[in-house]
Amino acid sequence: MDMSQILALVPDYQVFYTVDELNQESLALEQAYPETISSFVIGASRQGYPIRCLKMGTGKKNALCFACPHPNEPIGAMTLITLAGIFGSHPEILAESGFTWYLIPCIDPDSTRLNESWFKGPFTLLNYVKGFYRPPGSKQVEWTFPVYIPGCHFNDPLPETQALMRLMDELKPAFMFSLHNSTYGGAYWYLTKEDPALCAALENAARRQDVPLHLGEPEALYIKKYSPAVFSMLSITALVNYMLKAAKGIPPTLPNSGGCSADYIATVCDCLTMLAELPYFYDPRICDESESEMTRGEALLAGLKAEQSNYAILGEYWQQIHHLFQPENPFFEFVDTCIAGVEASVRSKRAMAAGEEGKRMAKVSEVFDNLYGRRIPEALNYGLASRACKYELAHPEGKSINDLDLLSLVANIFDKEVEQTCAWVEKHAGTAVIPIKKLVSIQLESALLATQSLL
Repeated sequence: MDMSQILALVPDYQVFYTVDELNQESLALEQAYPETISSFVIGASRQGYPIRCLKMGTGKKNALCFACPHPNEPIGAMTLITLAGIFGSHPEILAESGFTWYLIPCIDPDSTRLNESWFKGPFTLLNYVKGFYRPPGSKQVEWTFPVYIPGCHFNDPLPETQALMRLMDELKPAFMFSLHNSTYGGAYWYLTKEDPALCAALENAARRQDVPLHLGEPEALYIKKYSPAVFSMLSITALVNYMLKAAKGIPPTLPNSGGCSADYIATVCDCLTMLAELPYFYDPRICDESESEMTRGEALLAGLKAEQSNYAILGEYWQQIHHLFQPENPFFEFVDTCIAGVEASVRSKRAMAAGEEGKRMAKVSEVFDNLYGRRIPEALNYGLASRACKYELAHPEGKSINDLDLLSLVANIFDKEVEQTCAWVEKHAGTAVIPIKKLVSIQLESALLATQSLL
């Protein structure tokens, strides 16, 4: 395939599409290219919104791609709309791909709507944090697939997850792409199969767009590194086994969620599954592999100290207001899971710092990630905590004047923490914004590279 020719067709997007706009774009593509693109509804969201899947191609092998498995990650939605548009307008590229493609631009429309306040910009770290939303694991499409292993039994998949399961069972895809993105750092991928040639090609897709690779700390300590920025797939079984060994226990919230899409598809068919993680913001130090003046253990512990301090402040106020949250408030549950998981995270990082890996000199990228990159999730927690308070202030029924005063006071405290943390990151680390076109191009090329590796 002529990748340069294909990537030249990617539009120069300036904003992200809302859920309604994604639906409009999908219908417009189907109407514009009826001989190439068709669609069908695979199910409905918890709030009854239809989830559409675009189908195109006649290849013997199936490719299943779905975006917004986490609702604060809209890059994949833009990628799939773009891929559909390219296939529709250039059927010769579709034919050359050799696959039949099934594209779901938004698998979690309900939660994605709660992020839309930042989709149109301005694209600053502060604006993103203030509009950020993410549900707890038990309400994430990506982490509610059935799983039955010692330490984690779960069989309560969301309606959206059930729709995906039915489609997986029917299609038995040779390739599945769960399109994700991170907030800060560099580009990295997960694969269910180690393929050195594919790993190198994926990393070159980021280099082609001048987007740095994420060479800091891995997202999870239990995963295997296939290449500098490509890792073994996240797995609930591997996670539980690691936490039992390294942390001497698992977070209390973990049994409330299930496996990921890769866990489930492995029980259905032989499938290459890929996740692609791309950041909105970056600093070039995230790909600096030169040796720092700290050991990796010292970097881990320094980051851990800041993390514990952050959660101590958050937890102090969280306890005072938690009883005021109504069940229908969507903003507090993810914060709950983060607070509940701190103790296990502390144990596992201390164990890593004390081990052989903690004795070597850390790379600049690893120091940067621990000291600066890991401050972003802390800001996001404060942002969500503030939104939880403001939800209750907007729904004051049954609350006393003292309750409302307390919520208002704490919301202001959380807002100040958000502003201070974002300002601190901007002072000490770069927050350059990566153009949407570059991010879409990397994910689109990743999908085509992966399917070409299977032909």
